[in-house]
Amino acid sequence: MPLIRPFLLVSFLSAITSSQAQILITKWDFNAANLQPSIGTGTLSLIGSTTATFAGGFDDENVGWRTANYPSQGQNNLTAGVQMQLSTAGQTGISFSYRVKHGIESANTQSVLWSTDNTTYQSAGTFTFAPAASGSGDTWYTRSVSLPAGANNQGNLYVRIVSDFTPGLSTYTASQLGSSYNGAGPWRFDDVTFSAVPEPATGAAAAAAALIGFALLRRRWSRGAQESSDSAV
Repeated sequence: MPLIRPFLLVSFLSAITSSQAQILITKWDFNAANLQPSIGTGTLSLIGSTTATFAGGFDDENVGWRTANYPSQGQNNLTAGVQMQLSTAGQTGISFSYRVKHGIESANTQSVLWSTDNTTYQSAGTFTFAPAASGSGDTWYTRSVSLPAGANNQGNLYVRIVSDFTPGLSTYTASQLGSSYNGAGPWRFDDVTFSAVPEPATGAAAAAAALIGFALLRRRWSRGAQESSDSAV
């Protein structure tokens, strides 16, 4: 019993923590080698001049989406990449994450844009890194961003990942040191995911249920300990 009690305590604490965990809205893992979400609903498409094929996924396991044919050097900034469309109706605290692998000649900088009308886009974040001789090109990165409150409770939310000039420049920079930028350099995507924060009432109810359950167990433990003490007298 002494070993079981700490385990049960951890279980209840985990239940309380999980009550605050995020709700998965939509996810693309590409393992079926198509553009249908693996979880939830939504659409995924190419924008700008990009093209795509299916290839090895994160850590080259399963399947990923390999995009290429980005703009020529110094041209069409923030116009080419991929676009997701989904509903966040009834959801708040929207977060967006994905995995990406940069080809050595691909742009080292990506921007995440969002819109509710598919016309006017705003920035939600920019990801860039200093190219190195190794460990930058042909490397998987995990990117995540919390979307602004305007993305909450939308029948249609549009999010784009697009190639961006290197901050402070009007040119693209290759992802690996010693390489020259080339629009043919690919970005490979995997585990494209949208999540939301549970409603406070839902999380509170789950936490309260966990605490009540733990209190009942403590009462049983105390009663059992007392009975053992009485029988030993």
